[in-house]
Amino acid sequence: MVKTISKGELDELSTELSKIIEGEVYFDDKHRSLYSTDSSPYQIKPYGVVLPKNTNDVKKVVALANKYDIAILPRGGGTSLAGQTVAEAIVLDFSKYFTNILEFNNDEQWVKVQSGVVRDQLNKYLAPYKLQFTPDVATTSR
Repeated sequence: MVKTISKGELDELSTELSKIIEGEVYFDDKHRSLYSTDSSPYQIKPYGVVLPKNTNDVKKVVALANKYDIAILPRGGGTSLAGQTVAEAIVLDFSKYFTNILEFNNDEQWVKVQSGVVRDQLNKYLAPYKLQFTPDVATTSR
């Protein structure tokens, strides 16, 4: 069951988040509307949007969401065709700051990336090794 949160609670939550995280916090109508859709026909306005700069930001958002008993929704490219990236929740958008390729093992041919890495970025990194990530995911570039 989705919890209903009042305007006052949203304002309080937005203020708290703005004070404790390094990333960006948006609870205004413009950003909530921008994040209310993906590539599906569904439209659900989130409570707010956070662009975390680091894992400490993510931990703080999760703790506050728990305090207010509301959901969080991780989001990458927002290209879902089935509505997985829209909900009444705090959207954690990883596409701006979580774009690092963390580790690559050429011998075993695996790579560890942050959740904001898109296919074109990964394939550019892998090209000198004559490798590529071939599944056709929806989020290929920005």
